[in-house]
Amino acid sequence: MDQFPRAVRSTRRPGSLLIGALVLGLLLALTSSSITAGADLTDARNRRSAVRAQQAQVASQVDALEGDQASVMAALAVLDENVRGQQAAMIDARRQAESSRIEAEQAEAEAERTAAEIDRLRARVAAYAVSAYMSPPSEDLFRSFESSTAQQDANRRAFLDLRSGTDADAIDQLRAARRRLEDQVTRAQDARARAEAQMRAASAALESLTAAQSVQQRFAEQVRIRLDERLSDAAYLARLDAGFAAQIAAEEQQLAGVVSNVPVTPPTGPVTPPVIDRPGLSTVGGITVASSIAEQLRQLLAAAAADGIRLGGYGYRDNAAQIQLRRQNCGTSDYAIWYMPADACRPPTARPGFSMHERGLAIDFQANGSFINSRSNPGYLWLAANAGRFGFSNLPSEPWHWSTSGS
Repeated sequence: MDQFPRAVRSTRRPGSLLIGALVLGLLLALTSSSITAGADLTDARNRRSAVRAQQAQVASQVDALEGDQASVMAALAVLDENVRGQQAAMIDARRQAESSRIEAEQAEAEAERTAAEIDRLRARVAAYAVSAYMSPPSEDLFRSFESSTAQQDANRRAFLDLRSGTDADAIDQLRAARRRLEDQVTRAQDARARAEAQMRAASAALESLTAAQSVQQRFAEQVRIRLDERLSDAAYLARLDAGFAAQIAAEEQQLAGVVSNVPVTPPTGPVTPPVIDRPGLSTVGGITVASSIAEQLRQLLAAAAADGIRLGGYGYRDNAAQIQLRRQNCGTSDYAIWYMPADACRPPTARPGFSMHERGLAIDFQANGSFINSRSNPGYLWLAANAGRFGFSNLPSEPWHWSTSGS
């Protein structure tokens, strides 16, 4: 006869229970520590995310058109870090949610198997009960076990132990399966709850990422407008002051390298060249501008000369040369010529149609024969004090650039 069930029961010793309890306690402690560590990690990640968002909010306030290059590049770096951080937080939340979902499904599958096992054990115990009720041991059976020898007595005891032991073992297994089922159901419910919370965290992280990307893209568009102006100036200034033009181009190419990391949303509809009306032109003091501002320029030049400042420079700029550069450096499609960001070209090349020079409403000034390349230049100081009286404003990132709008 198979004695295995009884043999198994006979190994249950107090020492084994103590060791089992210690192991279980250790596992619970490790699990608790893991949960606490995970919560702490999530809290730390949320704090870092909040700090990045605050820094990005401050960075977005930098004037991309008027700020100095170092400030603009630093702002771009902060905005990029915020986007990357929010993206990492979203990916991590989704990963955790997927892990919890898998854990829940595994626990649910285990619970289904345990429930099936419980049904089998219930049927087994019920069969024992029915058998005992329908066929109780008869007096003749007990008499048959009356021992006349020591060997017969041993055989009787072994049979009765086997029958009662088998019944008790089935009941023990049923109780253990029920406890296991409760644990599995609880684990599945907990994992489902965690997965739902983590998916909500992932959704919130996606919203934060979308907001961060929007802030970054708005700032980048302003930087790209700045590039259009300054790179266009550099291309034209190369004919008049090669060294100064090279300096501007080098600075803006560095900025273009940074902003090129910010993706651009391409147009969804057909792309057509913008309509740029050629203004009526007048030349005053060697500077060609739109006729609408010729008189105010004449007055400005006269006032400067009266104060000992000889101003010159250039104003209107036909965009034909810029279009040719775009064909050469960016591509021949209408999108490549007119809309592709300057930083997407090699080398970076300004978009035509974005400069006030093309409307004849901007002037790049020279003072006493040299371009005004700093705010300490006497020409800049005079213009800063007086140009507003004549309707001209400075683009702060370019001491030499003055227009009717300041852009």
